[in-house]
Amino acid sequence: MSDATLDSVFVMLCDWRGHINWSSRKSPFWKVGDFAWNNLARDSLRDAKVQFSQVVALRESRSIDVTNQQGAHFRCWIWPLESPEMAACVLGKQIPAELNRLTGRECECLELLAQGIDTRDIATQLDVSLSTVHTHLKRAREKLGLPNVESLISFGARYCYPPHHPLIRQQA
Repeated sequence: MSDATLDSVFVMLCDWRGHINWSSRKSPFWKVGDFAWNNLARDSLRDAKVQFSQVVALRESRSIDVTNQQGAHFRCWIWPLESPEMAACVLGKQIPAELNRLTGRECECLELLAQGIDTRDIATQLDVSLSTVHTHLKRAREKLGLPNVESLISFGARYCYPPHHPLIRQQA
């Protein structure tokens, strides 16, 4: 049977102090026994430690965007585990560095588009005109080097879905 793990996705199981006990993929930058944040860039290091501590102490799921020392960007979701040996599960997904080229407003529009929100509703929510939303999305598409609107929507759904929203909506 072939491995179904994507190259841009990893899973780690960590103990109560943040040591990696198991990882879904081999990496030259981390190994079992290392702290999960060993290879993070300085800007991401403190935030990762704080988020991990809150998951372990408060038993609440968290998400965080981090950058490693090689400059790769990741969105990570961290869940508490109910095990004496394992405290947390970390799911990490690499996100393209090209997202850094976008302005805050372009990212906002793309996030909302990724959630399936219509451009008219995006304009209303952001309190801007419809043509402004279209301009932000057009500039985002050009900066990302995407050929059409469909590819922008696909990119947004894959990389810009907000980390604080669940991927599956809860049924009432």
